[in-house]
Amino acid sequence: MPIANQQCACEPCGCSVSPERAVEKDGKIYCSQPCADGHAGEEQCCSSCDCC
Repeated sequence: MPIANQQCACEPCGCSVSPERAVEKDGKIYCSQPCADGHAGEEQCCSSCDCC
């Protein structure tokens, strides 16, 4: 049975991420490395939400 998608822990994001593609940091799940890093380098995180 597949595991359901989880919501990205980055506050402005409302996107969901599949567990096999997620980035985990400090026990939280993020949709991408830029989100996990707090968008420290102006990097866009993903194309499925409007936070970037």
